[in-house]
Amino acid sequence: MPLRQIELPSLGRSLSVLMAHPSSSYGEAHEVALQTYHRQSGNALHLHGEGGEVHSRRETGAWLRAHRLRQSYFVCTQICHDDWDETNKQPINSFTPRAVHDDITTDLDLIGTDFLDMVYLDDRPELAFEPVIEAIGREIASGRLRSFSVRNFTSERLRAAQMFALDTIGQGIAAVVTTELSLFVANYPLWSEYVPFDKKLRQEVAELGLGVLAHVGDFTAGQCAFGDEDPVARMRPEWIERWQHPANIDIATAIQEVAAERGCTTREIQVAWLLNQPFPVVAIVSLPTFQTEIGAQYKRGSQISLTDEELVRLRNH
Repeated sequence: MPLRQIELPSLGRSLSVLMAHPSSSYGEAHEVALQTYHRQSGNALHLHGEGGEVHSRRETGAWLRAHRLRQSYFVCTQICHDDWDETNKQPINSFTPRAVHDDITTDLDLIGTDFLDMVYLDDRPELAFEPVIEAIGREIASGRLRSFSVRNFTSERLRAAQMFALDTIGQGIAAVVTTELSLFVANYPLWSEYVPFDKKLRQEVAELGLGVLAHVGDFTAGQCAFGDEDPVARMRPEWIERWQHPANIDIATAIQEVAAERGCTTREIQVAWLLNQPFPVVAIVSLPTFQTEIGAQYKRGSQISLTDEELVRLRNH
């Protein structure tokens, strides 16, 4: 069964509900995994250069060109991620117009394309976002970029940035990227500086008509509550401890009950819930996962449409 497609009005196009996230750490299996994703009718790719990652962008671009698929695929990259000045032992601020231009130039070169469908960037709340958005507007006007999104903006900064973008560059934010959208309640975010996807942010996203690109994995979903989480979810003790919220005992029970009634796994119910929101959601999945049983569960879960009664049972905690 092909991956389900979802309309994102803020982008003016449809995407497969599961977006593939290639990584340089899986270099040898890269092309095979891309072919698997393509056979499943996937059409959306998340690429980033954090930590100097180069291979995934270069190899993905080569694959798109070799199979003449660039026009068929939505390509998203992360820009303006802070770097580290080893000499002076301090972070390098990349929340700047220069970084916007330079990072897009690097991505275009590595991927081997004339344009990017979307870029996104993390907030630096102590800095003004206006110059950065103006720089993004210039990239859109030049044709090198088609849309932009943000990550780790508070609800207040999100609304202010959206209003500024619409007034200044004539194009608003398309989506919010997050690691924090989950059915379980987290004691704290994945990383300390990340912004929780709380009630205020959910309301703001819905009111502004934005989409959401949500990272999905056992470590972002709290799968450790069921004891069958993958090794990544156990890499850091705090990634387990953050899900030890008292409310999660009842939530885990509700997930298990709904899964048993539907004859599916708890992982499938978690993905189904993620994709059954009052705003359009695309789940970002590690590319190699599409070749595993967990990937098959994500795909099956993405086809489930939960009933209103099931949603109430899952949320009512």
